[in-house]
Amino acid sequence: MNYEETIEYLYNNRPYGKIKYGLFRIEELLTRLGNPQNNYKIIHITGTNGKGSVASFLQNIYKSSGYKTGLNISPHIIDFRERIQINGKMISKSEVVDILSQMKPHIDLMDKKGEEFAPSFFEVVTAMAYLYFMENKIDIMISEVGLGGRFDASNIVEKPVATVITEVSLDHTKTLGGTELDIAFEKTGILKDNVPLISGVTRPLIKKRIIERAAEKNVKIYFFNNDYSFKNYLPEINNNSMDYFGENDFKDVEFKMNGYFQAKNLSTALKTFEVVQKEAGIPIDEEKMRRGILNTTWPGRLELMEYKNKKIILDGAHNLDGTINLVNSIEQYFPRKKFALLYGSLSDKDFSGSINILKNIVNRVVITKVPSNRSKNPYEVFLLWKKKEQNSTYIENFKEAFDEIISEDCENLLFTGSLYLISELRNLIRKGDEKIARRYKM
Repeated sequence: MNYEETIEYLYNNRPYGKIKYGLFRIEELLTRLGNPQNNYKIIHITGTNGKGSVASFLQNIYKSSGYKTGLNISPHIIDFRERIQINGKMISKSEVVDILSQMKPHIDLMDKKGEEFAPSFFEVVTAMAYLYFMENKIDIMISEVGLGGRFDASNIVEKPVATVITEVSLDHTKTLGGTELDIAFEKTGILKDNVPLISGVTRPLIKKRIIERAAEKNVKIYFFNNDYSFKNYLPEINNNSMDYFGENDFKDVEFKMNGYFQAKNLSTALKTFEVVQKEAGIPIDEEKMRRGILNTTWPGRLELMEYKNKKIILDGAHNLDGTINLVNSIEQYFPRKKFALLYGSLSDKDFSGSINILKNIVNRVVITKVPSNRSKNPYEVFLLWKKKEQNSTYIENFKEAFDEIISEDCENLLFTGSLYLISELRNLIRKGDEKIARRYKM
């Protein structure tokens, strides 16, 4: 298979978007591959929001500090290969083909045992990352949970050097449970015996649940505002700073990632770095650490782009907490400004709550269908928006919706509602290679 055929196999034969419970498939697949995940250190990260940003900060901190660092994330924003990176460099197309070709005989044998034993898309891609990192002899892997934690394929790791829970709020309720305590239970499924946990959770009830689960496994917890914090946050687009307080104090830490919530994510990453380095008995090189932080960017998270003399903010806020963070940050960076909004939400999200937050900063809305098989009722989203903002239009095709809002007489644009939509819109802005991205429902 060539690269295009390999991607088509992953998306259509596995298939993409189909969730399978349990760890027995990934366990068998990795056993067949020689358990590559046991050959390097791993930091395992879950959370409702923020886990990708924390992972990105950590990757750049470790890379700048001289470690060969693997990063496994989900979902990707622009290119499938973002899911598997070493020192910020995506796996090459030829390496994607090679890794899957090594794995395919094992996958085929598992498929023959029946649908229940056939590895899912996410299980195959997770195993690809573990195998690729072993073959490239990395020092440390930053592993982002795909969904939940307890039954996520990444939870096959037996002894990470640290676990991280960023935030816990309502999302994926049909899969993870209908309350925040249910979701917290799933997230705490990544805890391992005697492995330290760093957590950005601040809500007392959720903290209590985490403390209870941690006690069962003798886990030392480092909570935000208890064991680490930040102060003196100074927001400026792509040029933010803060003071960090933890095991060490770092003043005037500069970072490009925008938003108050990114200051918290950075603090969680710094505390994780502190804990891991201290347990390993390795001192922190502050200059290298700062360089890594400053080099960290993350597409689709309060990202400012310019297109046809318009300023466009792209943010994949796909749940209520993410939307609150987005709006609070926009009001800091752009006080008293109103935006023209291009919005699309998946049907299984709390778009009603998000709309109630977003309506305060917009005066024009174009609603579109998210290019995903989970976008079943986009017109329902439009009808709700119409009640909140009369100046609302529904255009089903996202390309036509993009052209419509770009052509209007509005200087400041906001694109949000779904990471899948942001991925496609960002591709349109950058005019990247769409041969593969257009073919699949992301």
